[in-house]
Amino acid sequence: MWPANASVAPMESMAGDELIRLEGVTLRVGGRWILPETSWTLRRGQNWLVTGPNGSGKTSLTASLTGEVPVVAGRRRVNSDNLPETQIARLSFETHQQLIARDEARDEARGFAGIADAGLIARSFLSGVGSTTDAWASIMASLDLYPLLDQPLRSLSTGEMRRVLLARALLRAPRLLILDEPFDGLDSSGRRQLADMITTLAREGLQIVLVTHRQDEILPVMTHCLELGENRIRRQGALASLSVDESGANSTRSKPAMVPLRPLSGKPPAPSQDTAPLIRMVKASVTYGKRRVLDRIDWCVRPGENWLVSGPNGAGKSTLLRLVSADHLQAYANEIDLFGCKRGTGESIWEIKQRIGLVSCEFQVRYRQPVSGYEAVLSGFFDSVGLFRLAGNEQRQRARDWMKRLEIEHLADIPMSHMSSGQRRMVLIARAVVKDPDVLILDEPCQGLDAENRKRVLAMAAFIGAESPTNLIFTTHHVDEYPACMTHELRLEKDGAWHSRCLQPDDT
Repeated sequence: MWPANASVAPMESMAGDELIRLEGVTLRVGGRWILPETSWTLRRGQNWLVTGPNGSGKTSLTASLTGEVPVVAGRRRVNSDNLPETQIARLSFETHQQLIARDEARDEARGFAGIADAGLIARSFLSGVGSTTDAWASIMASLDLYPLLDQPLRSLSTGEMRRVLLARALLRAPRLLILDEPFDGLDSSGRRQLADMITTLAREGLQIVLVTHRQDEILPVMTHCLELGENRIRRQGALASLSVDESGANSTRSKPAMVPLRPLSGKPPAPSQDTAPLIRMVKASVTYGKRRVLDRIDWCVRPGENWLVSGPNGAGKSTLLRLVSADHLQAYANEIDLFGCKRGTGESIWEIKQRIGLVSCEFQVRYRQPVSGYEAVLSGFFDSVGLFRLAGNEQRQRARDWMKRLEIEHLADIPMSHMSSGQRRMVLIARAVVKDPDVLILDEPCQGLDAENRKRVLAMAAFIGAESPTNLIFTTHHVDEYPACMTHELRLEKDGAWHSRCLQPDDT
């Protein structure tokens, strides 16, 4: 039943400097109503920072500015004299997810038609968006996209995809640009480059709405702040008059427990050159057309070792980890041993996956089954996207234990499609660890997480790596997220160079 005040009232004139006004709105996400009676006005010359913990409604609120999230009460008003609807652009993780979902749906149509290709190419995705030739060239150069234009979108790293999506948004020549966690997945150089670019554009007149969980990503051109929490606006006003708390809206959640809820199966064995390796790659290479992503990598992971995989965007980190997780077809063209068994000699993908836990942006993009948070965690026991088998009592208890330890019990009955990106990430982290895997791959696990959830996940990773038999493989572009338990590093470079080293206790 719709609320009584959901009808649209007659439009009166807006103030001359107003761009968008939300008047007592309530938003609908899935079957839920959120942020009741919320009011917010964006005026000419203002650049807004939007903060708050995971699940507070930041993405939904900023999406309502474009009309992508429906208003079921109150009014959304746009001053078309100041801001035509066509000149509002928005970039978010959901943009990435929807794009990949559409491309995979086209795969099915191409398959039925007997057409085999690699999917949508970046150049095609960016062509015909509506910009002059000079502007197109400038944007491609500024975001260093020329080397990527002839690559399939699904072959791009998370950071590369962010740059492509930003380019498409900028090609529309927007007056208002909404950026939801735009720095996620970018290396330090990419973050600096993007911050400088956005700052320059803002000083030239482009207005910005920025959603971020990290204080070091707040741009100097931001003038105002809106802080969400507890299903409402907690504060809003001039940024200079507000202190911004990175934890997001003064989170009241308790600190994470540093001990496991249930005993793990024992401490890891000491690393030894005599034990059979868990992972062994010999001259592993991966190419997409003329682009070589990995070039003759030699890598050996033994029991008791925890590996940090580092390198800039596009160096091949996620591709390397997909070779391990049995999610990359070119694994069969390489000499790779997993858990003492050579790939392609009879083992099934599922036998490999049973021993690996995985969290990555790419996996989160693909996890689109309409299941609850609890069901998603249970699916980790069966390595499925969605839950298609009946879990046993012990598995159900362990899933509840991990959700409790990560403080996400409140997400147990909520459909994944109704969660924020950060909430889904926390659920998928619980899914990855629930079965005590031999190898746990955490590929940028803190993307989209608020400060408290980052602390919780990093504490979990440090405990697992130091106190359990599970071997940790970890990637991040943030040095302050390196777990102290890492014993080795594999460093990849964009030119194909690589090196590995043993880490001393203070190297991380």
